[in-house]
Amino acid sequence: MEQFKYKARKRDGAVVYGTVNAPNEAAVAAFIRKQDMYVAGIEASKKKGLFSGVLFEESINLYDISIFARQFATLLGAGVPLLTGLEILTQQSAKERLRTVLGQITTSVREGKALSAAMAEFPKVFPELMTNMVAAGEAGGILEIVMDRLAAQFEKDYRMNAKFKSAMIYPAIVLSVAAIVVAIIMMFVMPVFVGLFEQLKIELPFVTRVVIGISNFLGHYWYLVIAALIGLFLLYKWAGTKESFRLWRDSVYLKVPIFGDLYNKIIITRFARTFASLSRSGVPILNAMTIVSKATGSLQAERVLNQARGSLRRGRTLADPMEASGMFPPIVISLVNIGEETGALDTMLDKVADFYGAEVDDTIGRLQTIMDPILIVVLGVIIGTLAVALLLPMFEIVTKVGSL
Repeated sequence: MEQFKYKARKRDGAVVYGTVNAPNEAAVAAFIRKQDMYVAGIEASKKKGLFSGVLFEESINLYDISIFARQFATLLGAGVPLLTGLEILTQQSAKERLRTVLGQITTSVREGKALSAAMAEFPKVFPELMTNMVAAGEAGGILEIVMDRLAAQFEKDYRMNAKFKSAMIYPAIVLSVAAIVVAIIMMFVMPVFVGLFEQLKIELPFVTRVVIGISNFLGHYWYLVIAALIGLFLLYKWAGTKESFRLWRDSVYLKVPIFGDLYNKIIITRFARTFASLSRSGVPILNAMTIVSKATGSLQAERVLNQARGSLRRGRTLADPMEASGMFPPIVISLVNIGEETGALDTMLDKVADFYGAEVDDTIGRLQTIMDPILIVVLGVIIGTLAVALLLPMFEIVTKVGSL
């Protein structure tokens, strides 16, 4: 089976774009005629090479999905039929991969499948949160409202994730560049000075001997260093598939000063925002808890929320297991309690999400402020050590020359 893109015309002249899997172009043409449309064009989708298709596959992020949801909500609000709206969005999507996915969804909906079921076939593109909310929106006749809510949530999630990544990327780039520069100095500059020191037969200070030892090791065994780094990376990725390691990693993250506080606030924000959206859209609370537990991004939080789900199934409150876990601050427990007692849980969770979303922004700002002096100190120590290692023997040379 091969994937084909097609262009067809309805009897009223409207142009329809889509994608379909078929053995050949004749089968695609037959499919189009079966839909009571006329063939306007058929083209086989371009096959991706190994590097473009695997290493550099076009990604679809939360921002892309939020734009899709916002535009879809606008079209539905303007009275555009669902299928026509999908066709319009398929045509104007900027990313080829999203255009292909929407084309396949359009085809499935045209064949009679529910939108939520068609979207569920692409779990790597559309989160479980979205497919469940869309299903609830279809059942309740509020698909436009649900799409608007999804757009708002994904926009907020994307901004929060982007701020967190930017706070982490800056120090990572600075330290990576520093490591490369130091490696170059150790491998190519230090050997020149070592030769000079050996010719003059100078007694080297301890710090210089250590730096020269590191330089010699990197010069002779650089491939072992690279292999060790790759091995550690692969080991970390493999360990990340193990539940015990992920639990340990979560506990370590939560204990790191400032970063742990930020990580916990992000977990709380994701939990509250996702749960509020699902609850308001009419998703059953037990189903909502299953989705929310996975949306936090923390295995430790997932276990706590699964316990809370069991508590709800037994007719108890949501707040009790949350309080016992120690992960959620008293203000969150209090607002959840009030929400359960008053039947306004979604409203209370919205307040939690807004409050902790603002706290995340403040904490990221503080983290960035603290990072600058820390990086300066770290770089200063590295540069200072190299300078001392080179200058001390130089002073010895000057002293010997002066005594002649």
